Amino acid sequence: MTQGGAASGFLDSAASTFLARRLHHQRVRAAALREREGQPTSRRPDAAEDVPPLSIVIMTVGSRGDVQPFIPIGQRLAERHRVRIATHEVFRTLIEGAGLEFYPLAGDPTVLMDYMLRSGGRILNPRRLDRVLVDAPRQRALIADILASTWRACTEPDPDRPGAAPFKADLIIANPPSFGHIHCAEALGVPLHMVFTMPWSPTTVYPHPFAGLDPANKQPLQNYLSYGAVDLVMWAGIHDLVNSFRRDALGLPPLSLVDGAGMLEDHAVPFTYLWPDALVPRPADWPLHVGLANFTFYEMGHGYQPPAALAEFLAGGEAPIYVGFGSVLVDDPATVASTIFSALEKAGARGVVSEGWAHLRGGTPPPGVFLLGDTPHDWLFPRCRAVCHHGGAGTTSAGLRAGLPTVVVPSFGDQFFWGRMIADAGAGPEPIPITALNAAALTAAFDACRRPQVRERAQALGARLREIDGAELVVQSVYRWLPVEAMRCATHLDRLATMECLACGDRRLCSECVPQHAADLKRACRYVDWVRPDLAFVGELRDLLGDAANALWAGFEELVSKTVRA
Repeated sequence: MTQGGAASGFLDSAASTFLARRLHHQRVRAAALREREGQPTSRRPDAAEDVPPLSIVIMTVGSRGDVQPFIPIGQRLAERHRVRIATHEVFRTLIEGAGLEFYPLAGDPTVLMDYMLRSGGRILNPRRLDRVLVDAPRQRALIADILASTWRACTEPDPDRPGAAPFKADLIIANPPSFGHIHCAEALGVPLHMVFTMPWSPTTVYPHPFAGLDPANKQPLQNYLSYGAVDLVMWAGIHDLVNSFRRDALGLPPLSLVDGAGMLEDHAVPFTYLWPDALVPRPADWPLHVGLANFTFYEMGHGYQPPAALAEFLAGGEAPIYVGFGSVLVDDPATVASTIFSALEKAGARGVVSEGWAHLRGGTPPPGVFLLGDTPHDWLFPRCRAVCHHGGAGTTSAGLRAGLPTVVVPSFGDQFFWGRMIADAGAGPEPIPITALNAAALTAAFDACRRPQVRERAQALGARLREIDGAELVVQSVYRWLPVEAMRCATHLDRLATMECLACGDRRLCSECVPQHAADLKRACRYVDWVRPDLAFVGELRDLLGDAANALWAGFEELVSKTVRA
């Protein structure tokens, strides 16, 4: 079978399998949500006083744009709890400079971004399948290291801080690419709350950003099924690594191909997304535990003193257009830089061009163009008249918050999503894929940013974004979905229960109460039961589709596993 034929057959099968999954788990989730409605999780969402002090680990894997949004969330939680952010070592200074604990996760974000660029960031794009299959084996060792480091992040002190206090997570907050989140939560018996900057929850409104589909796709079923298809492909490529991690590090049983994919959805893990309803409305088909907050902003511009040359440039003429591609690596930075310079000149615009990871130099810039080093967006963007960037969530949010018309030049993944959403909101022109970038298209986009209706829409969005405290909304969402009654001491409600007294009918005890039950049989508290329903999905699938479906997925598992290990 050809690679394209395998991918096509897989997608057809994914449709049937995912629909069967949904038939079963819609019933399971409905029952779970009805049960939740009678529990304290339906209390006021701002009832922070109900939550005892916790040790919280925030796991995030990715570029700076993936990491920085978690800083204000961590700072807000740290007002009442012990909080550590676990991410790549390169971000240690950023995290500790924000006054938060740090724990190093494995992985180099530049390697991850390079892989995403070369694969197109589209898991199901047949045109890039050969590239994915070549690169995938190189990523497996990295993923195994990330998995191992997520467990240590939940249970160990910072290895680079001798004498650091012991740590054991009572709550995990994570973005999906941190991989180990749900498995660590299962091992510890603690709650998990997912937070992300791109859609990861199935909906008919738009497709999964990694599915290789146009974000404007209007086929509801195809959009919906794309989430399950991406989940299955990703899981098929790493399930042996995850199962080794579960067995060797966590002492947990292995998961089958179909049971491993879709765990977050199967367990109705709460999700909070970091964008406002004013920009991308919440899909009506999302379940109750999936919600929106707003972008979050970590202010770095306070007290910033720009280089004299930059200050002089900004004061010397019309407000410039910011151009930068953040953490994205481009194949030919000199050509891209030349295209940018030409478009700025043809549009009669001044520009500040950030070199970034793409190293956008392209020789000596023309008059009216200033090459930037690392400059805080919250300081720079209010001094610009428009922004042009790759469409990462961090730069997108900073530009919109400043009320600036936005040109998106996407390369992969959610960048296409944000480009589409900005254009649909009227805050910028149509996105220009990096593969279609040329001086004429970019000049037209820069000209579009001068249109009054585009400026007005961008300014209105900026005003709305500045009104909403995204970090506070995330914290409220986290509190709302915590199993607080299972976490509090039965006697001292403001303290965390750590042990259960079996002689007292599973009475929950804080550390102060434990000595009073010294002679009683006790066990460590588990706040969340991660055991699956009695009717497992595999059994439901067999009833609905027959043994042929199981044989089909066994064959697909073998195909993907052998390929990525080659």
